[in-house]
Amino acid sequence: MLYTQIFADTEVRDEFLDRFEEIRDTYAASGGLESVGGLEGLLSVDRAAVGVQRMIEGTWQRDDSGLEAIVRRFGRPVYLVQRDTVAATADAPDGRAESQVVAARVNAARDRLNGVLPSVGRVDLRNHRLDWVGTAWMVAEGLLVTNRHVAREFAEPTQGGFGFRASPMARVHAYVDWYHEHGRQQESRFKVTEVVWIEPDSSPCDAALLRVAPTGEEGESLPAPIPLTSGDDGLTLGRWVGVVGYPDTGRHDDPEDRLRIFDGIFECKRMAPGQLISFQGERWIHHDATTLGGNSGSVVVDLDTGRALGLHFAGLPKKRNYAVRARDVARLVRERAS
Repeated sequence: MLYTQIFADTEVRDEFLDRFEEIRDTYAASGGLESVGGLEGLLSVDRAAVGVQRMIEGTWQRDDSGLEAIVRRFGRPVYLVQRDTVAATADAPDGRAESQVVAARVNAARDRLNGVLPSVGRVDLRNHRLDWVGTAWMVAEGLLVTNRHVAREFAEPTQGGFGFRASPMARVHAYVDWYHEHGRQQESRFKVTEVVWIEPDSSPCDAALLRVAPTGEEGESLPAPIPLTSGDDGLTLGRWVGVVGYPDTGRHDDPEDRLRIFDGIFECKRMAPGQLISFQGERWIHHDATTLGGNSGSVVVDLDTGRALGLHFAGLPKKRNYAVRARDVARLVRERAS
């Protein structure tokens, strides 16, 4: 995560410093700093302001003061999704102060986000060493998009196409479940019937297309496809996005960060707000929403339009996340699924 990006938003920076004592005290009271050495050296707004300035300048060096933990949780929160709705507060009921500036942006986009949430699901497996492998979402009628590296966990090239891998006991089956929400036991499982396409390693487009059954195990209908942005519409620096997917326990992520930001709640549907922070030529977009491993395959949604800007596929801890552009996803659908 780039702290310079968080505090480039002057509203968030001013709110953080204006409310620092409240933020610090509620965070400490909830036990959120037990694993990072407490609040020694950060007992005043002045000391926090020095740290914030260093973050803005890019000269910040991680220490045990707890400031980094507070900034990450406050500036780039993660919201639970419950009954196809973004929760009213970020990771709700732990009592920690949340950014009202970020919350206002999420609330302004709530209806658009709620229209997207039902169309994002978790990729579950049977006859495999893993119970699930990532996120997928509806991109066209009867068609899912996910990452190449997600699909390869259960699919492989065959003569003339792609097929499901075989385990030592049986062939692997893949499903998408549109729920897996925190506190919700109900399922909505649809079988993946065909691996339509997996992009080769030589392609910068880490994507795969999957055909899914038209009805679920309980007879329910598929959710609607998420509309894609046209060309480079919406691809502007600083644009606010929401990343919808299923963060897991993040084997390659800092365990203290995981517990601090996610409160130990993993493997369920989440929406993480953030901003577009840079572009890697014509290949990828970078965003700074909070993600973990299971977010592979998540949709990156434009908060202003409710359209997909990209397909999340990787993250570089404490720096940036990567997503395939929506136009490249659209090209793949046109060329491989028609």
